[in-house]
Order: sequence, then C-alpha cells, then structure tokens
Amino acid sequence: MSQKDNLMQLIKQQIDVEREYAKHLAEVKDKVGIAAARLLLLEMHLNAEKHAAILTEMLEILKKAPPGVSTWDYELEEYSDVALMRKEFERHVEKESGTFARLKEELKRKNDKGLNMLFANIEEDEKRHYKILQAIIEELFVK
Repeated sequence: MSQKDNLMQLIKQQIDVEREYAKHLAEVKDKVGIAAARLLLLEMHLNAEKHAAILTEMLEILKKAPPGVSTWDYELEEYSDVALMRKEFERHVEKESGTFARLKEELKRKNDKGLNMLFANIEEDEKRHYKILQAIIEELFVK
C-alpha cells in the first residue's frame, strides 16, 4: 500500500470515528440537564461534525492531487479569483473581530462562570482560525 493510500485509509477511519462520536454526543446532550454541560456537549458534537466534513474534503483533494504535490501548490479545477479570496478573508477577520470583542465585554459583565468558560473556548477556536487565515493570506498573497 502506498503512503498516499495509507493516509487516505486512515482519514476514512477517522471520518467514521468523528461521525460516530457526533451521533453519540447528540444523544448524550439530550439527556443532560445542566445548561453549561449541555452547551459544551453541543459544541463537541458540532466540532465532531465539522472535523468529519473537513476530513471528507481533505480526502477528496487527496484523491485528485498528483503524488508529491502539497495543498499549497495544488490548484483545484475551479476558477478562483485571488483578489476576491483575499478580500473575503480580510473581511471575515475584520467583521468578526468587532462583534466578538463587544460580545466578550458583555459576557464579562454578566459574570456567569459557565457562559464565560464556554465563550473562552469559542475565543480559542477563533484565535486558531485567525492564525490559519493569516498564514493563508501570507502564503498566497504576500509572495
């Protein structure tokens, strides 16, 4: 089995794990009465679904990509307007940061430990997304 085939097989297995976990978390969430725990289970359920979707797309890209070509160098068949992509990435970062900051301040005033803990988790996700967006912008557009 080639390295690519082995990777694709592992991705397929992980997709199954994520989908099974998402289903399980949805069932458990409906049995929990504590609001903070229920919200966390919802987030975990959605993350598992998101991971399965990302892995599925990754698998599709790997199927089409020539051997030895990285995702930075592989261009999909669809036409993409680089200027539009950059504008949309930057627009997303700008729009989200304003609302996010105001929401963070309002939640601090609420002084609800459960909400603040869950929001901190969302904030960490957003920071990771921002770092990835910045890396994509730099890699694709600053060259």
